[in-house]
Amino acid sequence: MDLDNYASKGEARAARSLIHHARRLGYCVSVNDGEEWTVRASTDRNEILSALASTGQDTVRCAKGTGDQKTVAVFYLVWGNEEDGSCLIADHTDNTAADELYRLVYPN
Repeated sequence: MDLDNYASKGEARAARSLIHHARRLGYCVSVNDGEEWTVRASTDRNEILSALASTGQDTVRCAKGTGDQKTVAVFYLVWGNEEDGSCLIADHTDNTAADELYRLVYPN
């Protein structure tokens, strides 16, 4: 898993938290590694986490529903900034769903 090989422990913890909470809230997750969508509309924890940290950045899209999914939040992850993972989420959609997920990942 690239997450274990290339991310710091703090970054891996933040990424796992983001994916855990997204799935817990009923979202499916897509991952773009900066070049292509490597995961599309998945709820499989291992598939999602395995797709993260293969490049210096990832876009994580959270959506509701199946078929014609409605994107509810997008997160831009940048790897290698802070070992504690405090800067992993470099940007995110400015809406209630994304703000809620962000606060769950970074509660303080």
